[in-house]
Amino acid sequence: MKKILVTGGAGFIGSHLVEKLVKNNKVTIIDDLSTGNIKNLKNVIKNKNLKFVKKDLNNKHLDKYFKNIQLVYHLAAQSDIIPSVKNPRKYFDSNVNATINLVEYCKNHGVNKIIYAASSSCYGVPKKYPTNENEKIDTRYPYSFTKYIAEEVLIHWGQVYNIEIKSLRLFNVFGPRVRTIGHYGAMFGVFLAQKANGFPLTIVGNGEQKRD
Repeated sequence: MKKILVTGGAGFIGSHLVEKLVKNNKVTIIDDLSTGNIKNLKNVIKNKNLKFVKKDLNNKHLDKYFKNIQLVYHLAAQSDIIPSVKNPRKYFDSNVNATINLVEYCKNHGVNKIIYAASSSCYGVPKKYPTNENEKIDTRYPYSFTKYIAEEVLIHWGQVYNIEIKSLRLFNVFGPRVRTIGHYGAMFGVFLAQKANGFPLTIVGNGEQKRD
């Protein structure tokens, strides 16, 4: 069994990942539940292979949770574009400073691989669809800026300290437990929620939404 650590493991994506990993691995979750929900883990929270730690990555004294860890999935972050404009310092602390803390823990304890959930928002409003991963970076808001800077931090630390880094710039992930409310919900989640409540929408040529 591998020993794996997942940050943000109580979130939408993180909880699905943990459900898969815990079947054959020892999994530690670090999540402060600021955006995640412990209910997302109801199917696995009592699993003997799972350890849940309610902590913020900006807290000190997390070293013990990284001992003997072989792989880290880093999904913890503040999300949503509009709140990031109102409170950019919070986003920098949660998305950048916390990532620096994480990769330092990994360096200090010999963790040799990190998989990072980056964001397609780093492309801004791309000129081409589908969007190639080599498209120009255009971080228009504090959220997208901090997610991209965290990616750069990981890549740089990885090169210097010989840590394998995989960064996934995710586009509109959807499925069970996806958020459909708040300042920003994943596009497909919003559409499916409207459909479930009898309010389907049609997107017309100019991007305007029209009720069927």
